[in-house]
Amino acid sequence: MRARVLPGDGLSPVIRQNMAVNIYHGMMTVLSANLITPFLGIFAVRIGASNVQVAMLSSLPALMSLIAMIPGARFLDGRRDQKRLTTIFLLAHRLFYLFIATIPFFRAERQAAMLVGAVALMNLPGAVGLIGWQTLVSRAIPPRQRAIAFATRSRLMNLTGTITVLIAGWSIDLMRQPLGYQVVFTLAFLFALGELRMLSRLNTEDTSLGTSLVPDMQASAPPLRSHTRFIRFTLATMFFYLGWQIPWPLFTLYQVQVLGASNTWISLLSLTSTGGSLLGFGFWAAQANRHGHLWALKTSSLGMFLVPVVYAISKDLPTLALFNLLTGTIFSGVNLSMFNCLLEVTPEEAKATYIAYYTSAVNLVSVGAPFLGVMLLGHMSFQSAFLVAAVLRMLGSLVYHYVYRLEQRADVTSTAGIQISG
Repeated sequence: MRARVLPGDGLSPVIRQNMAVNIYHGMMTVLSANLITPFLGIFAVRIGASNVQVAMLSSLPALMSLIAMIPGARFLDGRRDQKRLTTIFLLAHRLFYLFIATIPFFRAERQAAMLVGAVALMNLPGAVGLIGWQTLVSRAIPPRQRAIAFATRSRLMNLTGTITVLIAGWSIDLMRQPLGYQVVFTLAFLFALGELRMLSRLNTEDTSLGTSLVPDMQASAPPLRSHTRFIRFTLATMFFYLGWQIPWPLFTLYQVQVLGASNTWISLLSLTSTGGSLLGFGFWAAQANRHGHLWALKTSSLGMFLVPVVYAISKDLPTLALFNLLTGTIFSGVNLSMFNCLLEVTPEEAKATYIAYYTSAVNLVSVGAPFLGVMLLGHMSFQSAFLVAAVLRMLGSLVYHYVYRLEQRADVTSTAGIQISG
């Protein structure tokens, strides 16, 4: 595989190969994911899911991830065949796509519960597989190349995903129901096989990257309390996720129940959001290289409150689609910087375990946040609930600003100490 999609010279063949594989893997991943993920909510509503069941589509996967992630990560950290095991876990997750495609064959009164159960259970292996991929890619791509590597990956993923979700939504509406969903969900599994094939090409054995890509089987996770930066970033992200995820089920319910969105409209909303992301990734990658990933995260997260505000004031789908161009540009900065910030604050020893600590903490919030959104809707209008979420998102961003100031102070103190000792 030739890495001609990558800019820059002076990189070793192994690094260029891994960066290229990471990009192609991302494109296959989004091809698969965008054939199923954007349509799960509307599929649930179509087969009779209640508001609580729609919230469960967000909360129960987080609960399953919470259960599986830390023991799964500790299992991976003690193994030298991490890539093979990661592939197995991800395959187990993707097999559920086929099961979801068969749900319309069962009795109508059971279909919504079966969908919720499947989406929850698939995240047991999926959570471990995700940790495995994050660990592999953090070792395969050195820190200095991550900004451009993930910006390029994200840009091409969004371009691929845009085309995929648009064709998928149009195709579902064109075919009779529920056949359209079944065809598209089956295709999602077939593309997932290509995704796993690309993952198998990631080089995690070559030592020319300057660090061992094979985990030390004798390594153990250092005491959690000894990593202040990691703890601080994790706590800040937990609070940010609270405001971020509270309105998630409300967005789906508002689009379908109030504005009458079809599958094609769901695709168009995703299309405009992705279009904004394509514009934003290059900008935020440049800012991250110039100012650091944490600066890019705290700056881009400040605009996340606009999404629920737009929903609160929008009365039709075209307005939402138009504003999605702006909010997609903002979200690309959060999407790009958050993962890179995590890799920066995660200790190299027992990396999978620490990523699992972080993700489990975030998932703890994700379990309850969607239900809080539905509870808000039970006591107030859609518009009021969206405005509450906007305030929480603003506060979450301010927490990142506070973390950034603490990091700046720590850097100044460290530099001063070096000068004095010298």
